[in-house]
Amino acid sequence: MKTATAFSPCNITGFFRIYDHIGDLLRVGSTGAGVALSLGVRTRVTVKKARKTHVLATFNGQTLPWTSVSSHVAMKYLDLDRNPWLVNIAHQTQLPVGCGYGTSGAGALSLSLALNETMGSPLGTLEAAQLAHVSEIMCGTGLGTVSSVFCGGFNLRTLAGAPGIGQVKRIEMPRSLRILTASFGPISTRRVLGSRLLRGRINQCAKNSIRRFSETPTNASFMRVSRLFSDCLGLVSNRLSRLIDRLDTFGARSSMVMLGESVFTIADEDQISALSASVKREGLTPRVTAVAQSGARLI
Repeated sequence: MKTATAFSPCNITGFFRIYDHIGDLLRVGSTGAGVALSLGVRTRVTVKKARKTHVLATFNGQTLPWTSVSSHVAMKYLDLDRNPWLVNIAHQTQLPVGCGYGTSGAGALSLSLALNETMGSPLGTLEAAQLAHVSEIMCGTGLGTVSSVFCGGFNLRTLAGAPGIGQVKRIEMPRSLRILTASFGPISTRRVLGSRLLRGRINQCAKNSIRRFSETPTNASFMRVSRLFSDCLGLVSNRLSRLIDRLDTFGARSSMVMLGESVFTIADEDQISALSASVKREGLTPRVTAVAQSGARLI
């Protein structure tokens, strides 16, 4: 029996543009900007030889279906090995699943790194990350999360694609800044990415976002452009809009997490207490996190 554990930051995307018309899945993805979070997904994998292959995957103790991206990643490794294995996968995160924090991408990447380790490293680290990216594309659970959390930090994706194929630029942000976020609930990424109308609207709204942000690549500019993108996209619910407006009154511009019924803002530590209190008045749980200074890794 072999065991390995890996961690991947989660991610908040402020704005993005979709590139899904390419035949090569390694080059499918998105451009845009986001921030990797010190909160993330911790994945523990145990494998042992068996007479018949069986994969059990859980996320915060809840069993995942065989159609999940985690099962897809596991089967890719089993196809490489061609021997029957009993694979036990346990994902854990403090962030709500399906609410725009890239938990599926972080889970896929941390799983790929841990499985690669338990199975004797048939792939290099970059190839393991690429396998996670392609699995997300095939399962319809994301487009750019894996590249962002493989890199870590406050980042700008300037060329779509998997790690090693796409281009991701790290942008310096003061380490004293904190990200505050809270969520009313999930938005189906698969539904949004599966809608031709919504994909077209996303790309129309994103047309000038990267150029605007690149002119002044700061956290203030990131929040401003994210808000312009969010307002253009029109997916903000009434209750989320009211919360965003309320947080704006504290002088910290807020926006919608892509894609979730969730809010986020970047603020100085002395603003966090008042912002958190405002979030609590909505009956939500505020989560405060630093920027992840490194990407996904074995632990």
